[in-house]
Amino acid sequence: MPNGNLTYQRGEIRWVRLDPTIGAEIQKTRSCLILQNDPINQYGQLTIAIPFRPGIKQAPYVVNVAATSKNGLDRDRFLDVAQIRSIDGQRVLGLVGILEDNYWQQIQAALLIVCGFGLE
Repeated sequence: MPNGNLTYQRGEIRWVRLDPTIGAEIQKTRSCLILQNDPINQYGQLTIAIPFRPGIKQAPYVVNVAATSKNGLDRDRFLDVAQIRSIDGQRVLGLVGILEDNYWQQIQAALLIVCGFGLE
């Protein structure tokens, strides 16, 4: 738990223990992007994360991310923005890497699509 300590930060790719899950939720321990801002990460017990999935996918709600030494991904993957979730900080494990800045605009666009903002 953070308790005033910033133990994980927005933009980090972390291993996250997602089990137990229900239905179509992504399972297992997998790499996830920490999406929530740092003040809430520092003082809150929850954070918001988006899981990575293997491969490349063409859909308006995904962001394809190329594996690099900076982000630490083992192969090209995609962020499944439709699987965004709030998780307890106890689920957040070790650091994989840091997401490059050039993906944030795509993430924002996918979030708008998933949440339906601006589509009315």
